[in-house]
Amino acid sequence: MIFILGLLLKLPWFFLPAAQNSKQAVVIRRQDGFLYDQLLRFLEPVVAVFPSFFAMAAFLLLFWQAYLLTNFINNQRLVSRANYLPGMALMLVSSFIPEFNYLSAPLIVSFLFLLSFIFIFKAHNHPNAKGLIFNCGMVLGVATMFFQPSVFFLAWGLLALGILRPFRINEWLLLLLGFFTPYYFYLIYLFLTNQWPLVYTMLEPFSVGIHLGKQRLWFAGALFLTILPLLAGIYAINALSSKMLIQVRKGWILFLLYFVAAVGIAFVNPGPGFTNWVLVLVPCAAVHGFGYMNSEVRLYPVIAFWLTVGYIIAIEIAGFR
Repeated sequence: MIFILGLLLKLPWFFLPAAQNSKQAVVIRRQDGFLYDQLLRFLEPVVAVFPSFFAMAAFLLLFWQAYLLTNFINNQRLVSRANYLPGMALMLVSSFIPEFNYLSAPLIVSFLFLLSFIFIFKAHNHPNAKGLIFNCGMVLGVATMFFQPSVFFLAWGLLALGILRPFRINEWLLLLLGFFTPYYFYLIYLFLTNQWPLVYTMLEPFSVGIHLGKQRLWFAGALFLTILPLLAGIYAINALSSKMLIQVRKGWILFLLYFVAAVGIAFVNPGPGFTNWVLVLVPCAAVHGFGYMNSEVRLYPVIAFWLTVGYIIAIEIAGFR
């Protein structure tokens, strides 16, 4: 259902002319990481044959995140009964802004952040927690290779480890060891292939700001339909927190902290447009889904869903994006 919903909402992106699709469906910026640049160079022959590859890859990344998020929330029993609302919310929110449907470094990093969340949360009751903690750190290290401001998410990883598990210095060091492991192997590769001067291109200067430009009136409606369910979800989490199991409550606290960290990272090396803001989609969708399911007003989820779908279809038909 999530796949079909996403496909229907994003059909316009697949019907663009081939030349326009191959150019518009990918974001290339100076501040992106060196691994992202190498990935795009590697995919150039594929795009030359299949111009719609970037659009399809971006959609599949979004769907994969929606699928993993829904499975994670259901399997870890963060809700009272299994549902597909988080994945549905992710497909809805990602349809408001064009940049959310482009292949970009932050979109790949968003997927990696979700993987790190899954690894670190499963470590709270896993018999082999050290492996999960190391994997979390390694995934965060790879994320910084695609988008260097992701390094600030390491603070979230350490905080999550402190919330979920008793303090053990060896586990914190293991997380840091996992974080630096991708760089260790990359530096070995550069040394063995006699490309050591590329080390100096690995680090980019950081800047903080926001460059969203002048927005049309439709953006105010999209912002309203994003923030209102977010506030409803936060209210529902706060109202039901006293009835939650300890690990469930910790899980939702980590989602809220994830959202705060993603918002902060979105202001670092922003560039024009909303590309960096794709990082907030996963925690935002999780909170949306919780609000839909636990709303005290039973008609609210139905009204919110159809109002959002209608708004997305309207702005696509009107061509406001």
